[in-house]
Amino acid sequence: MTDRLTQLQICLDQMMEQFCGAVNYVDKNHGFEPSNDSEEQMSDPQAHIVEEKEFEKNIDELTTDIILKTRQIMALIDSLPGVDVSAQEQLHRIDSLQKQLIKMEKEKIDAIKRKDALQEKVRTLTQDFTIGINESKTEARLV
Repeated sequence: MTDRLTQLQICLDQMMEQFCGAVNYVDKNHGFEPSNDSEEQMSDPQAHIVEEKEFEKNIDELTTDIILKTRQIMALIDSLPGVDVSAQEQLHRIDSLQKQLIKMEKEKIDAIKRKDALQEKVRTLTQDFTIGINESKTEARLV
């Protein structure tokens, strides 16, 4: 599962696509109604004008989708760490995490040193074992 910031970015991208889709739908399917009585009604022979009821139904659906996406975004924002936490508390948390990180780094360095020492010990034992085998084979040939 992706982290909350990535989810938030995805939701914002989806919302922008919904906005663009809604604007595009209105642009392509609106009726050419004048904004006041003094204007003439415009027309475009290539325009695909849908019936008023269908247009309103589709607009309602588009707005509902945008509202739902907005709620989803708000829920993600509310779930982000640090929301409802003061700056002082956040700084304290950062300091605590930094101390934990330093401690873990020291433990990591110690573990690496132990690993290196064990590797050296294994290398030495392997080398001694190999030398011992070679010496015993050499002695066996001489006898």
